[in-house]
Amino acid sequence: MNIQKKLTRLGIEKIEELDKKDVNYLAHYMANRMTKTFPILQDYYNEILSKLLNCKMYYAKIAENLAKVDYIYEDDCIYIDENVNIYEPNEQLFHELIHYLQVVKTNNGKLKQIGLCDFGDFSVNGLGLNEAVVQYMAASLIQREKQKASIYGLEVKTISPVIYPTLTNLMEQLIYLLGEDSIISPALNIENNFEDLFYNTFEEKGNHIIKSFDKILDLKNKLLESKQGVYKKESKGILEECIRYVYLETQNLMMVKYFDKMVTMLTSIEEIDFYIEKFLNYQKVLGLIESNRFEVLDFYEEYKEKIMTKFDKQLMKISREKGKNTLSLYNSSLGNFLRKIISRFWINN
Repeated sequence: MNIQKKLTRLGIEKIEELDKKDVNYLAHYMANRMTKTFPILQDYYNEILSKLLNCKMYYAKIAENLAKVDYIYEDDCIYIDENVNIYEPNEQLFHELIHYLQVVKTNNGKLKQIGLCDFGDFSVNGLGLNEAVVQYMAASLIQREKQKASIYGLEVKTISPVIYPTLTNLMEQLIYLLGEDSIISPALNIENNFEDLFYNTFEEKGNHIIKSFDKILDLKNKLLESKQGVYKKESKGILEECIRYVYLETQNLMMVKYFDKMVTMLTSIEEIDFYIEKFLNYQKVLGLIESNRFEVLDFYEEYKEKIMTKFDKQLMKISREKGKNTLSLYNSSLGNFLRKIISRFWINN
């Protein structure tokens, strides 16, 4: 597509290119902020800075229905609304600069990958997952604290309560399970071990989880279009219900698949104790249904009984394999485990 035609269709009118001084400022500011916020990136400071210094940026008049900063991958440029102050921290600007850093193209200029999103010949896979991690990073750069957001009949706690709150909360859950470093580096194409870790963890459910992120993003876009009159107004409730269902299904699936997988891999009493604590703290990141929060909590409690039984069996297995000398440690760990359960029961009630 002719880039000028695309800009016109989107409602972007190019005004002028940012001067070198402004690009230099943004590049250094962004590189410093990223490596300070995500220590895993510190060794790649020069690479990040070099790429940002070569980014073409333009001031533009941008239509009201568009974000005030837009990265257009066809011409590899960022368009910034003329009213945006680039010298103030801007979440949208951070978001689009991260997208710029993510892009990988083939030798003939064809888009191959944007972070965690792969562009195949016939399909795009991981768009929702990638938007979630980019927004998580952008909100982290703003240094937002987690807060509750009410949306689609859900109550979620996230560092991004306005932009992609459900997707960002699911990403925060994924980061809680897999670790921030293992997702941030692959999101910037610094390491490529995310796919192995993800599929080794979630196995046959991996594709389903990725498609669920995509589905939530697609439903959100349709919901936005319904507000603009493309869809009938009565579809709004149906779309919100669909988002709610996919979100809850994905949340439950990630939790169950992760802990069911991990419990079988534990080889010491210390590991058992660590993952019991990790599971008990998982309740803090769960999203709830506003009208009936117990629907989520009941699922969590039911699963808690099952996973604690599995933890207990794994403890006994470890104790048998290591001999009688571990029996006192086993009893001590089991006592700690019971005390945790009792304390959580009183806290929750």
